[in-house]
Amino acid sequence: MRTLIQLIKAAAVKLRDSKLKRLGGKEITAQLDMMAQRLGLDNKGEAVVFTALFDRSCAGRCSDLGDLASYFGCTQLEVMEYVPFVKSLLEKGLVVQTDLSECRLTNQNFLVANHVIGSVLENRRPEFRKSRILEKEFDRYDFCRLVDSQVQDSDVMSESLFQFVDSIERENSGMPLVRELAAVVEDLPARTLFYEMSYDFFSSDGNGRSDLTTTLRDMYEAYGVRFRERKSLLDGTHPLVRAGLVEVSGDHDSLELTVAGQRIFLGEDFGIFGKQYTGLDRFSFAREVSEYVHSSAHETKSPKALDKLAEKIRLMEDSNGSLECLAKIKGLIVEADIRALFYIVCNACAGGGSVSLNRELSSVYPIKERNAALKAFKEEKHKLQSLDLAEVVTESSLFGEYTVLKLTDKGKELYFGEDAELFMEKPDKKELILSKDIKEKRLFFSGKEQEQLRLVGDTLQEQNYQSLVARLEEKGLAKGIAVLLYGAPGTGKTESVLQWARESGRDVVHVDISAAKSMWYGESEKIVKDIFTRYKRLCRRSQIKPILLFNEADAIFSKRKAVGHGGSIDQTENTIQNIILEEMEKLEGILIATTNLADNLDRAFERRFLFKIRFEKPSVEVKRSIWLDKLPGLSPDDAARLASEYDFSGGEIDNVVRKATMVEVLDGTPPSIETIASLCGEEKIGKERIKIGFGGAKII
Repeated sequence: MRTLIQLIKAAAVKLRDSKLKRLGGKEITAQLDMMAQRLGLDNKGEAVVFTALFDRSCAGRCSDLGDLASYFGCTQLEVMEYVPFVKSLLEKGLVVQTDLSECRLTNQNFLVANHVIGSVLENRRPEFRKSRILEKEFDRYDFCRLVDSQVQDSDVMSESLFQFVDSIERENSGMPLVRELAAVVEDLPARTLFYEMSYDFFSSDGNGRSDLTTTLRDMYEAYGVRFRERKSLLDGTHPLVRAGLVEVSGDHDSLELTVAGQRIFLGEDFGIFGKQYTGLDRFSFAREVSEYVHSSAHETKSPKALDKLAEKIRLMEDSNGSLECLAKIKGLIVEADIRALFYIVCNACAGGGSVSLNRELSSVYPIKERNAALKAFKEEKHKLQSLDLAEVVTESSLFGEYTVLKLTDKGKELYFGEDAELFMEKPDKKELILSKDIKEKRLFFSGKEQEQLRLVGDTLQEQNYQSLVARLEEKGLAKGIAVLLYGAPGTGKTESVLQWARESGRDVVHVDISAAKSMWYGESEKIVKDIFTRYKRLCRRSQIKPILLFNEADAIFSKRKAVGHGGSIDQTENTIQNIILEEMEKLEGILIATTNLADNLDRAFERRFLFKIRFEKPSVEVKRSIWLDKLPGLSPDDAARLASEYDFSGGEIDNVVRKATMVEVLDGTPPSIETIASLCGEEKIGKERIKIGFGGAKII
């Protein structure tokens, strides 16, 4: 029996230069049938192709269809009938394709596998096994590499290039890259450019850009066409730019794929190239956004800068869908550029600081959009402000004042969730009086005063306050509640405020007037602005709005001065008053001011107070009630005498009571009425207080 190699050799003699004729003879048919049986082939056609490929493979040569045509001495068209047999041999693993990136059938090269040649020489049937290499299909990378080989070939003219691309697109019409690109870009030359850019992208591990001038020169031999294509790319009319797949960058000298372009090209491999953004927590996400915006990758000079930024932000958000805060933020803020700015401020907050408003707007926006955003912030109309997620604050340093953007408490809660408490600013305990710490104190007033004070007290009860604010808003009126308490010292103005706060559950922000009038020129205005900024912040944080108390407000609520000899001091005081007037106009809370000098109050302030209550010196009857309340051991007659004989305010009666308490502590017994009368005589300085005394004693 003949060996396998003998059968192949005999068949080769008959087939070489046979023009694929005379294959019906008995001898050649018998040889081919025997060879097919011994090799495990399906038919005579496979035996014919295998014989030619084996013959050439033994000489160390690969064979394409043209080589097979030469071997048989026939036309390539006649060889095309044997292509199914070539594919069958490939599937059996008896033959391998040596150029896997070649998708054109006529140019593909084939070689008999080494293990098959070894089996034949050993005269045994070869094992059918598919090489792992063969499992790799012609993919998007091979496709783009093939296009690039034609683009780089200087002998290939533009028209031939596009005909070639059209033919391989047809042959690979089911490839996702080809199908998805054709769905959004109809222009064939534009698709060719996209394939070439995609090759540049993946051949440099996702960091590559395509040189604009060089790429157009490689694709087009005609200068006019190059210039026309360049113009359309720069002015945004090119099909790839309009589709958002490509952008011009680097001062118009290079092209790069956008995120959308990368998605179409990479398909399921998207994310392998470039920086990874998946699996981030809140802190690292905000940091990544900030780093991207501040990197050269985000160029605000580009006409498509905001589109590119939006694309990147959406990619980063989509890559971290597990972060619940991102979905909430996207629901509130549609604009990706504003979300990017918000994330930058969140990153600064996580680091314990704020960001420079001007610098960050310059990082995010081209100049036109930057100016519009800056104007919106200055007018307090920016979306981050209207949503109460960020606030503009003026801060000072050794180098002067600068404007910063900070997260509000609401912004911190939205982004940081359960960690927000870590970044909340604690109120200054020196200026905050908690309602729960205010002791109950009985106050006594005349009928008219009592009625006015009751009205304000009832208004400050939370349910009534909310109803009033809603009604004012409904009527388009100012929602702030401003109350002026004026009158002589010691008549209960401050204590009334504290008792209102205790009864309504409102904390009190107590303003230190002396601190507001700083000796440093220019600091006063900043301090006053900061008072209202901190109050607004506390209002947002509190379930019940606190009371902003300007106690003894004569110093800053007085009549404005004509700037003259006082110079900068008068100008500073007027500026402070203008700030307060402006803040009162847009107040959304409760402001109460007390003053002893109502006649010195500026008329502009007067009309901004919703309630104005005058505190008179207490009547005899009121003073009698105060004496009895403070010194329960007094008889009604003695209390009446003290009230009648001494023109005291409630505060002055408090002073006498305190001294009487000291006497009681030192002597061990309650003071007599004579002792109390003596203490009363010592309360005021330089004037005769009474004409008749107690127990015959004249007190002067």
